Amino acid sequence: MNRIILVSILFLFQINIFGQQFSIKGKIINQNKTPLEFATATLLKTDKTLYQQASTDSLGNFTLNPEKGNYKLIIEQFGTEFCAKEIIVHQDLDLGIIEVKEFLQLDGVTINSRKKLVEQKVDRLVFNVENSVVATGGTALDALKSTPTVRVQNETISIVGKGEVLVMIDDRLNKMTQEDLVAFLRSIPADNIKSIEVITTPPAKYEAEGNSGLINIKLKTAKANSWNANLGTTYVQRSYASGNINGLFIYNYNKLSLQASINKGIDQFRTTSDARIYYPNELWKQDIATKSKTNLLSIGFGADYKLTEKWTSGIKYLGSFNDRTSANNPLTTRYNTSGEINSYILSHVNAQNSPQMNSINWNNVFTLNNEGKNITVDLDYFNYQKDDSRVFSGNEMDNEKENIPETNFAAINSNLNQLKNYSAKIDVSIPYSWANISFGGKGFYTNTKNNLTVFDNETGTPILNTESSNIFNYKEYNEAIYFSANKKLNEKWETQIGLRAEATQTEGYSENLNQTNKNNYIKLFPTAYLTYNANDNNTYSLNYSRRIRRPDFDYLNPFVIRTSPFYYSEGNPFLKPSIIDNFEFSYIRNQKWVNTIYFSQVSNFGQQLAIIDPETNITKSTPINYADTYQIGLSTYYNFNKYAWWNSFMGFNLNYQNVKSRTNLIASVDGYNGYIYSNNDFTVNQSKTLFLGLNYGLQLPGRYQVFNISTLNILDISVKFLALKKNLSITLTGEDLLNAQKPLISYYSNGIKNTMKNYNDSRAFRIALSYKFGNQNVKSKERNFGNEEERNRAN
Repeated sequence: MNRIILVSILFLFQINIFGQQFSIKGKIINQNKTPLEFATATLLKTDKTLYQQASTDSLGNFTLNPEKGNYKLIIEQFGTEFCAKEIIVHQDLDLGIIEVKEFLQLDGVTINSRKKLVEQKVDRLVFNVENSVVATGGTALDALKSTPTVRVQNETISIVGKGEVLVMIDDRLNKMTQEDLVAFLRSIPADNIKSIEVITTPPAKYEAEGNSGLINIKLKTAKANSWNANLGTTYVQRSYASGNINGLFIYNYNKLSLQASINKGIDQFRTTSDARIYYPNELWKQDIATKSKTNLLSIGFGADYKLTEKWTSGIKYLGSFNDRTSANNPLTTRYNTSGEINSYILSHVNAQNSPQMNSINWNNVFTLNNEGKNITVDLDYFNYQKDDSRVFSGNEMDNEKENIPETNFAAINSNLNQLKNYSAKIDVSIPYSWANISFGGKGFYTNTKNNLTVFDNETGTPILNTESSNIFNYKEYNEAIYFSANKKLNEKWETQIGLRAEATQTEGYSENLNQTNKNNYIKLFPTAYLTYNANDNNTYSLNYSRRIRRPDFDYLNPFVIRTSPFYYSEGNPFLKPSIIDNFEFSYIRNQKWVNTIYFSQVSNFGQQLAIIDPETNITKSTPINYADTYQIGLSTYYNFNKYAWWNSFMGFNLNYQNVKSRTNLIASVDGYNGYIYSNNDFTVNQSKTLFLGLNYGLQLPGRYQVFNISTLNILDISVKFLALKKNLSITLTGEDLLNAQKPLISYYSNGIKNTMKNYNDSRAFRIALSYKFGNQNVKSKERNFGNEEERNRAN
């Protein structure tokens, strides 16, 4: 494999570029003499195929370097064409300064140049966090809450109507447990984020991992030939006080680009839970109030250097070091059929875990010519470790709350989880006159170890429980290749097809059980896009993608963890991956109104469920492949930006879900659910120093998977003020002002009804200060991590 990659690189390096190159440059500014960023200059050959593209930087400058010849030059921004004209290149051309007023008149074409908060592309929605008021001063998690079509609830991140998705940072997946991922996202300041991409149909270049697509968080990067820095601090008041300080430095001059960031803070929460189990002869009601505290620390560093005109090499490091503690006293009340109290179960639980992550990427980009022909090679190392401990004790009590003899229980559980991953990938992009081609491959190896130690502690002297203690080692190998081709058939039709093949070999060994489980499979993942641009105002697209959701590493560990005589959790080494087929048909009107009909089918759907035994009243929490599911839905949203002072993004989603059970433990169910939302940003004054943000969401009562969910309301309001020549930002935010994120969730397990009502301390007041200095007109070349899928499966 290594020889094949090496030979491929050496072969592609033999491609030479002939002919003298010239320069075409220009600069675009608005009526306030402020440069217009993110406009695109495109050169087409005489046969109308793409030759070269360049975007304006924050100074409004763009530069193209074509060879001698005849071309068509197109200047546009966010799908709006400024001009299109034929040019003859036989010397350097300077188009000079183009001033944009309220409307820009260029070669007879009138355009509106205002930058968008939200951009809709063929396969993704792009939310420019830099322009959002509500997200300002918060964390990456707060930015996701403000992102249209994204929901964050109960530490679960999902696309509205489509379920849980995986999260990438700069195109690199972070598949931790939801709890660890949320803590990691809270360690990233929103002020360090440039944009968030909601990718519902990822191309073949991306890993096939992920249910309904991916969410990609793009961090800010440096810009050419200057530097800037940002210092910030945030105070958050929930039930308890939280806060953080953060700094960001980015530098790019000549051949060297540097980035560095740090965030240090404390997060404190008080969460409550009311859970009920309706046994045939008893009602069990459990009340839990938990206080948790997390010390957050994240560090980032990156350096890129242009070794030659055709070779740029760089290294990027990301580290996250968190320390979490929590304490609660679960009280279970047992009622008889007459509503009288039979007895109680009282527990005392203290837990601590310290997830630590280190990720290093070495990236090399080889530019073969100016027509977009290039090779990218990534080598990655990822190390993740979590030391998890839990001490619990308790006893049963009669209806007078007197201890019942010989019912006390106590134990000490500790688990050391260590994960190491090594990966390498290569991506090749070659634009031809007949199509734009990309292909590549990736290989990775992951080794994860779990060392669970359980001590029984009823007597006060810890005694090792050899039956429950366990060492579990898991190895996974994955090899992937992909091919993708994009072709603009004519002025109206465009298509893209891709195919990704992934081979996976796994081996899990349980020392306690002396049990080895192996899997070996090859899967194909096709993608297809077809777009029809009827005219400038109407676009239709049909997309298809196949995805896979592999089990989280900790789900495969067969160890058993008990927290009381009536509750325990257990892994499942026989868990299989789920295969997902997604279809989407979209109609886009004026790049503002997007309507989508979607269908998704999941085979071998797997999830962690609480399985109730009505004979023993014991609950076992375990992941199982329990159903084949499908859903069909309608999603629509509209971006209202008629007025310069108001940008509104509103929409709703309605879908039908069908769950066909493959086990007697869960019954087959179906039903509907709906969600309505409106995100609004207001510019209050003409000097653009005072802003107002208002986000509202309404979850209608309905069914999601096997769960029935009641009504849920979300209301966030934010005010942002700029001072000191707009370098100082002061943001005040009220989150969950209605205090209405307390949905009642119900489901049936083994025929027994269960209900849950959780509150995750979502009402909060936040004040954030941020000061930026240096030269703000900076930008460095973005690049991505290479170890995408496997990091997202860490625990």
